[in-house]
Amino acid sequence: MSQSFENVRLVLAEPNPNIRIGLRAALTAAGFRAITETASYIRVHDLLAHDSVDLLISAAELEGNDVGFLISENRNQRLGPNPFPLAITLLGNRAPARVRQVIVSGTDDQLLARIRRLYHRRKPFVVTHDYTGPDRRNQARAFGTHQAPMIEVPNPLRLRAENGIDGTRMELLIREQAALLNRIKIERHAVQINWLADHVHATIRDGISSNAVNLMPFTNKLLSVAEDLIRRMKNSPAEAHVAPVAELRELAHRLDGAPDSIPYSELERLNGLAKAIGRTLLSVVSPPAQVA
Repeated sequence: MSQSFENVRLVLAEPNPNIRIGLRAALTAAGFRAITETASYIRVHDLLAHDSVDLLISAAELEGNDVGFLISENRNQRLGPNPFPLAITLLGNRAPARVRQVIVSGTDDQLLARIRRLYHRRKPFVVTHDYTGPDRRNQARAFGTHQAPMIEVPNPLRLRAENGIDGTRMELLIREQAALLNRIKIERHAVQINWLADHVHATIRDGISSNAVNLMPFTNKLLSVAEDLIRRMKNSPAEAHVAPVAELRELAHRLDGAPDSIPYSELERLNGLAKAIGRTLLSVVSPPAQVA
């Protein structure tokens, strides 16, 4: 099958115009044509929000802001409809000598080699409570050898290169795998809510602590996970079960503000809700067997 990168929507986000010029020349020589250049953090945000990126090549920071935050928001389905664009982060060393070295080196062979590797094989996504993204281990981890769920994800670089501008197949794959990713995250959240509620309940019940500062890491997390869970449950098979999670969120909010003054009956209610939510969601959205 013929390969052409001309329809790959590549975003080159780099604050140094000289580096941008050099990288664009190398990327154009490699066959890329649909290149968007920017030095703006907001521009990268908007391009991800509107699903206008197949491959993002970006500095680690733009305008003093962490681009990794945008990538994380995108991977966690909080920014844009497509959580699967490929992303390459450029060197973080901005020392003048290093910048000059990049400029005078001409074609960035390491970058192009990385793009070729991504074209041939994209790493599966690992889905945990706190991380969604490519498997970060140096050696590939075989499916069935790790407890964290992993999913194969679309490779927009390869799909665009082999199928041209027609994105119908890619859009279908993205929708299917985004829905699978969402179901797995719902399952992970259900497990995490159960653990957090049980930990807070036992800590207060057993007299270990009811101090807001000591409990804050757990009550903050419980609240944020409940909020994200509600967002994910909408337009999913679990949507009919949002009400108990909303009640748990309100209890978690009160607990986060003043854990030493919440009635014990509400603490018991929180723990009971967490266990019921876990049972319900695991039965409703437990995804098919693409796990590792």
